[in-house]
Amino acid sequence: MTEGRQQEVRRIVGDVARAVDRRLAVEVRELPQDRLHVALTHGNRHGETELAVSAVLAAAENPVARNELRLRLKRATDTMLFRPMPDHRIDVKPVAPPGGQTMFRGAPRGRGRR
Repeated sequence: MTEGRQQEVRRIVGDVARAVDRRLAVEVRELPQDRLHVALTHGNRHGETELAVSAVLAAAENPVARNELRLRLKRATDTMLFRPMPDHRIDVKPVAPPGGQTMFRGAPRGRGRR
């Protein structure tokens, strides 16, 4: 990638990342096959994602592509900042049937054999 194109890609990613969160630090590294590795930092939390160079360059001209890029960065930021909800399906506890106990204990009540 040429130096001018590289600077433009970094500027676009930085602008979109600042639109997501002003305090978000961004580091962009080139990968083979026209891919980018984007490392995001917010305080002591870190996240990362990969983007296509063509998607970043399209974001400069097309508002829909820019919004898609913003959503990709926001998804990575949200994953980094917020813990996922715990999976409550793992802790399955038996539930008593409605109406109390099903087993009859003791003597029967009411009319019965004497």
